[in-house]
Amino acid sequence: MNFPVYLENKKTVAKKKLKPQNTKFNPISYLRSGNARKLPIYECMIPKSWKEDKKFPILFSRKHSNGNLTFASILVDLLCTGSKDVLFVVNEPINVYHEIRDTYEESLLVEFVPVSYELIHNIIFESVAFAEDYGIAPHEDFRFVELILEEDTESFPRIDVPLGVNGKAHLHLHNGDDRRKYFEQQILKYGKKGTYEIFYHTNDPILDDESDDDDWEEDDDFLIDSCLFWDEEDWAEFYDNGSFEELPIDIVHHTIVRLPEYDFEKMKQEKLFAPFTKIKSTVNPTSKSEYSKNEIENMHQIYELLQDMNDAGLKTNPVILADIEKLLQETPSNKILWQYKWEYYQVVGDDQKMIETALEMKRRFPDYLFGLTCHAQSLIGIGQADEIPDAMNHIQKIQDIDPKREKFHKSELMAFYSPWIYYYSKTGQVRAAYFLMHLLFEHEVGDHFMVHPLVLEAYRNATTKVVDKFYSILKSGNISKDDFINMMM
Repeated sequence: MNFPVYLENKKTVAKKKLKPQNTKFNPISYLRSGNARKLPIYECMIPKSWKEDKKFPILFSRKHSNGNLTFASILVDLLCTGSKDVLFVVNEPINVYHEIRDTYEESLLVEFVPVSYELIHNIIFESVAFAEDYGIAPHEDFRFVELILEEDTESFPRIDVPLGVNGKAHLHLHNGDDRRKYFEQQILKYGKKGTYEIFYHTNDPILDDESDDDDWEEDDDFLIDSCLFWDEEDWAEFYDNGSFEELPIDIVHHTIVRLPEYDFEKMKQEKLFAPFTKIKSTVNPTSKSEYSKNEIENMHQIYELLQDMNDAGLKTNPVILADIEKLLQETPSNKILWQYKWEYYQVVGDDQKMIETALEMKRRFPDYLFGLTCHAQSLIGIGQADEIPDAMNHIQKIQDIDPKREKFHKSELMAFYSPWIYYYSKTGQVRAAYFLMHLLFEHEVGDHFMVHPLVLEAYRNATTKVVDKFYSILKSGNISKDDFINMMM
């Protein structure tokens, strides 16, 4: 069975655990107290292709009353080694979890889907038990991850998990795997003849054109080496090294949230930003449908066709456009069909038609939120940030569109604030961009909708400039090592 390349060629985020942020809270003591198991489950995420991959990361998280998360990531190997690698994070801000999950999805090509806890519980513990049949113990930190998961008892509901290949364990040994000798020694000692096969991989596909899909040089771990999990010694080494140029995005993210002027909770109290917090969000419909059953069926069909077209990477499909135009002739007041027409031109990359359609939407439906946002998002695509305020009619708070509303759909929040984040990022108003991005985090909008790549790029460039200034001050010697370490921890 071929392992997915994103799991075989990435270094670990951390083999270290987070040290206590202060003397009042110790993550290990908290886990051992059993209190983590009492927290409500936040997410159970698993790759869509887990049955085919056979080796994949699982994300499991629980939510604290303060909004923070305690979560674990387990690299599961169903072929032989069980819980091959783990990391756990205790009582940290939700954006730390989002950053790691986004790293999987964006950089490691993982398409996560939500599943039941019962499924991930069975996958994890059945794979561990399978490995133990061959004398292979789980990763040393699995004992802490167990304290976040439910206790594995005989009464826990069981689900069949596909282990090995045709009942046999398949042990794949790769150069660079720290536990390679251990795995080989244990399976030879405890595995019964005929119940396992060992595959030795030595070729590097970058150097050897004739290597097959199994011949990867493995680093054993699946996460990028991230500062989010550094301890005091790591930050001291970073300080002493003094190399603060071209900072990776994880250091930018970790640093900016610790700058006093970017304290999100304090920013929410500022006169400028406080009004933005006076809303609630939902994923449920915010109003009754104004469309007939037939219209809804037609809209659903167009939506599915657009999704298929986008997934297939098609640059044109005249049939879909003709269907939209025909339906608009029948129901010209259907705002959603106009939005789908705009989305069609967005998918095919016709900037002129996209702008024309957006402007027509604004003319026909001046109070329609997505009419404003489609115009502004069209400007993002062509890089015209300066025109975004005019496109948004200079409305900066979503509730100003309809002051009677207190609750907005998460898609509305993403669509409305993304153009403003782009505009503020591009024009150097970084605190405003930062606040709105974290407002989306607070409403967990990113759990349901992706930030536009150009918005994300502009935001990261803007925040990087802020962090670069901080490290310039640091390099000048105006911040002591102890103060810097305390700040980062």
